[in-house]
Amino acid sequence: MGANLSQEIIDSLRVLGLEPGASVADVRAAFRHLAHVCHPDGAGQEGAKRFQKITGAYALLKGLTAEELESLVQEVEAEAPEVEEEPRQKTLFDWYRKRADKLDETEESSEEAQERGRRVDLVLEQYGQKLSSHLEQLEQDKDNDMAGEVLSRLNSSLPEVRRLALERVGAFTNRGDVRQALARLLNRWEVDERTARLVSGLPMSNDTRRQLAGEVAAHAMAFPNSLLASLLGLRQTEGTPDLPLMERYLSSVSPDGVALILRYWPTGHPPADATLRRLLASDDPQVLVPVLSAMKQHFPKSAPRHKKRLTELQEHPVSAVRVWGRVLGGGTPERRTER
Repeated sequence: MGANLSQEIIDSLRVLGLEPGASVADVRAAFRHLAHVCHPDGAGQEGAKRFQKITGAYALLKGLTAEELESLVQEVEAEAPEVEEEPRQKTLFDWYRKRADKLDETEESSEEAQERGRRVDLVLEQYGQKLSSHLEQLEQDKDNDMAGEVLSRLNSSLPEVRRLALERVGAFTNRGDVRQALARLLNRWEVDERTARLVSGLPMSNDTRRQLAGEVAAHAMAFPNSLLASLLGLRQTEGTPDLPLMERYLSSVSPDGVALILRYWPTGHPPADATLRRLLASDDPQVLVPVLSAMKQHFPKSAPRHKKRLTELQEHPVSAVRVWGRVLGGGTPERRTER
């Protein structure tokens, strides 16, 4: 076995308050004593941390035979670095170890001793399960404290504080209370490019993204395109686009936003006729050009239902609109005047 493992054996012995040369019985007795002394039910959080260490050390050592333990220790005993020892309860521990050694010498091979060992192992396993649950609760409490701090800062009136909070959202992104705080932030405060990038970079699940997009749709007019693309999942390479959500946003975004959404519109799935009528009723070429272009590329079968408006657009003052109107409405193509 390698020197790294040998050194790990020595370190584990010292976690249990033992020196190289300790026997298998020493290991068992030390762990039983420390498991009782350090159990979190009696020793609190600090005891829980120490109990976790001694449990890990015992897990490594208990699978070794006496011969393996001795040979591994001898490999590095002469040059093993000094390792700070865990504090020991000397008087009580020495008494307990002496008593355990005596019992092991007289009863180790008896069925009674084996049954006792099984009972002790069962108790220690129960201790380990309880400790694991306790540590999970501590981690959850810690996460809740951190999430509470993030939530408080997301609600700050200072933009720099909100941005710092967005940088720390991380793993809390998909919590319901965090999503609601993000929605309040986007609905209440001006969203600049830096804030948009921070929100777009959050590890949102598809469900969280869709819910957030629905909750902030009324203010989408003021969102940068980078945030729109993120909320609507426009640049995702996997998954099905949420057409009802995209259509809803067509009614509430700026002309640039309309162009962005229509650029990613799936072929063969036209928006509702009412949505198209509203968009085509605009005189703004920044709206009309992307709508007419998308109609030609993605949903040309919708054109006959809007022939009257397409005919009107053939007289539009902007040439790009006139050309698309003739292409879709069946008019005579516009010719360039030769100079």
